[in-house]
Amino acid sequence: MAAQFFPHTVGLGAVAFYAMEVTVADVRMSDGAGLEKIGVAPDVLALPSPADLAARRDPVLARAVELAGGSMTPEQAGQLFAAR
Repeated sequence: MAAQFFPHTVGLGAVAFYAMEVTVADVRMSDGAGLEKIGVAPDVLALPSPADLAARRDPVLARAVELAGGSMTPEQAGQLFAAR
């Protein structure tokens, strides 16, 4: 399933922010089967170690970039989404 996020506000002086997420698409395979309540098993299990997390390395993203034909170290990947 794919969903879309819809942010909203209400109010004039004091504004309340809220949002909703609505399913907008359903993934279907070539045989017509869906993925709902079935899921997908990964080809490669990739998990960062506690040491990777502590050092702000992301070997999982680095591996995904490599599989897509790019090049990135776990250290570079860890800096992409680092808190500023």
